[in-house]
Amino acid sequence: MIYFTSYAHLKKDVFHEGRRGKVLSFGELLTAAGIAGMPAAYLTTPADVVKTRLQSQARAGQTVYKGVVDGFNKILQEEGVRALYKGGVARVIRSSPQFAVTLACYELLSKKFPYPFAANNTTAAPSRPALSAQQDISRVRARNALRILLDCSSRFGMVDSQAAAKGVAGLPKVFKS
Repeated sequence: MIYFTSYAHLKKDVFHEGRRGKVLSFGELLTAAGIAGMPAAYLTTPADVVKTRLQSQARAGQTVYKGVVDGFNKILQEEGVRALYKGGVARVIRSSPQFAVTLACYELLSKKFPYPFAANNTTAAPSRPALSAQQDISRVRARNALRILLDCSSRFGMVDSQAAAKGVAGLPKVFKS
């Protein structure tokens, strides 16, 4: 979410895409995508640190993590906040060019090979139904959804008294920790 919102903001407000019909060049797209990738890469570093610690084998004397939340909490308690951002700059240096190339290529390829039903492609796309036809489709879909709901049992999701009496013992082994 950080990445795409930053990218859209940079294209519109910094590089002025769309103003007076301006179309961004490949270099501008590459720069906007690379800059947008920087905060995205850095702000997701804590999740990457926890993931890496969970994947690595613990040696004698090292902390063993039971899960994501446990790993996050133990790293905070034992090493502090700075430990969550270890390798953050290296991650930015590695990921930003990747983000830049990915989005810039996507933009260029989507212009060269447009989706056939895109709103701005009027030559190849079949005409869309009129608004009244869309409203009719909406009503049909709503009516069908209501029929499905009414066909369901009124006790859907309810726990019967025998299952409730068993309590946790009635659950599958997977849900018991």
